[in-house]
Amino acid sequence: MASTAESSAPTLVVGIDFGTTYSGVAWSSSARKNKPKPVTNWKTLKNFNSDKEKVPSAIHYDENSEEGPAWGYAVPLDENVLRWFKLLIIDEKDLPSKIRGSPQINTARARLLQLNKTPTEAIGDYLRAVWKHSRESIVRSVGQRMFKISRLHIIVTLPAIWPLYARIRMEEAMEVAGFCVPRPAGETTIDYISEPEAAALACLHETSEGAELKACLTLLLRVLISQLTSLRLAIISSSVTPVDIITYTVLKTHPLTVRESVKGDGDLCGAMFLDESFRVILKKLIPKDILEKMEHNDINKIMNDEWEHGIKPSVSKDSKPWDIPLPFAGTTNGRFHPAKISIKASVIRDMVYSPQVAKIKVLVAEQIRQFVILVGGFGRSTYLHECLEANLGGKIDILQDEGSGPWTAVVRGAVLHGQMRRGMSDSVAIAVESRICRYSYGTLVDIIPFEDELHAPQDRHFCPVNNVFLAANQTRWFVHVGEAVSTYKPISYQFWQDLSSPDDDIFVDIVISAAATPPMRKDKTVKPLHTIRISRIPNWDKLPSWTNKKGEEFRRVDYELRMISDGPTLEFSVRHNNRRLGAQNVSFETIDSSETQGSSALAPKSRTKQMSSRPDPDYVEGSDSDEEDDLFVE
Repeated sequence: MASTAESSAPTLVVGIDFGTTYSGVAWSSSARKNKPKPVTNWKTLKNFNSDKEKVPSAIHYDENSEEGPAWGYAVPLDENVLRWFKLLIIDEKDLPSKIRGSPQINTARARLLQLNKTPTEAIGDYLRAVWKHSRESIVRSVGQRMFKISRLHIIVTLPAIWPLYARIRMEEAMEVAGFCVPRPAGETTIDYISEPEAAALACLHETSEGAELKACLTLLLRVLISQLTSLRLAIISSSVTPVDIITYTVLKTHPLTVRESVKGDGDLCGAMFLDESFRVILKKLIPKDILEKMEHNDINKIMNDEWEHGIKPSVSKDSKPWDIPLPFAGTTNGRFHPAKISIKASVIRDMVYSPQVAKIKVLVAEQIRQFVILVGGFGRSTYLHECLEANLGGKIDILQDEGSGPWTAVVRGAVLHGQMRRGMSDSVAIAVESRICRYSYGTLVDIIPFEDELHAPQDRHFCPVNNVFLAANQTRWFVHVGEAVSTYKPISYQFWQDLSSPDDDIFVDIVISAAATPPMRKDKTVKPLHTIRISRIPNWDKLPSWTNKKGEEFRRVDYELRMISDGPTLEFSVRHNNRRLGAQNVSFETIDSSETQGSSALAPKSRTKQMSSRPDPDYVEGSDSDEEDDLFVE
């Protein structure tokens, strides 16, 4: 939550939803306590403005242009436009084979090589342009003076199944885009939230349908008052890729309080794959002699005009065949072919939609619930709703908003999350009481003394300071994978480190594991996450001292390592005598066991001490290493 001083200053909360094919920005002002307002009026190719709530995630670099890259609706319809570059933030080896080998990804990767740019740089360039337009839009609404004196609190949405290194690269892209430029009003804060959780906030609190849902939940709770834990609601964020699903148990309705009841899931499916499948079918249906005459721009124009803004949003079980105009007439088998083709609705349903709908059905079936809410671009699909209704409708209510509601749910939810974090809105009354951990979170310790029956032989290390053997690099887990972590309820362990000089630093390693049962010692499943570094030790002269058998004097710092959840993040803090010495925030949803592959981070090595029983001073080991991790927080 914001401090009192920060809360008194005007604040602008800005939500950023950077998508694979479309991106959105929404904002809210603490001075007005207004609902999230989407940014629109995007500049287009012909200098008109598009009043849509989202803008294409596309950028075009032209070395002859003095105005910088074209982006969004203003990009030309040619092969040099960079699209789908969001997915390039994921290492190629971590992409599913279907995406890794897709023509769009290969084209985007080749284009970046031509430009000599990294995915992070391209994303930064695109977001810089989006942010410039968004700033101008916000200034028009609140005025230049109010914008200058307002603190900025930015919430960025991320797919729930993204690895940690992708989030780190997104943070770098945000810096490239200029979000972190110093402002007179104070430091700009940037937080992250998973897309399905942001969508949940929007669905329950922004739209009139959300109010109806809460009323429905209230009615059901009266009937199921003795079995509250059986009431489930799922949010499916199905925009482009990936599709995320998250399930909540409703605990009470005044205020609406939920807990995550099943570990979130996801799959790589969605509107992106619809586009790719339709493009393949389109090229097969166009007669060969006509296709050979067509340029790349002609296919892109059909994809934009006929598919994106015509066929795709209208597919349903009752759809009729669609006629698609072609730029040329031609011949097929010696016969004249008019300048159009016809595509049956059954072909679109069976060959384009059905494979993606089937994946979503599996995701839904794996989590038990009473309500399913569809959001995202694909979440607007009538056909997706019809298929889920046919498959699950007898037992589950499939809810789908109309208009732009599903399309903008994620970015609006991001703003709502920011409002709650800043204490800006009394109308936002949803509380996520607990979340399910996707990974185990813990720290590394050296255990004194080493015990043959408890510790692995390879962990037996001799400590010359104490002339004793210890068990090095043992783990202490604060929470295990699959466990619920309650919001604002801390979990803590007591540790110590011995220092020989006030100039010595304290290092505390935070680690994770994706193993179903996390190990009691550091093995290959234990990955480094962060290192908290404490450089200034308070009241050095008052710390208890002891002298080892060599006559060397040490000061012992006893401290508490505390983990607490404030919602979508976990905070690890080091506390000494009820004073916080240092802290590090990590994300619930964006950590993956492969996050250190290819990283420059050093393998974690414990400096923290813990004991199986409290020894006398001569039984305490001093600092066993002068090495310093690449990752540290001061």
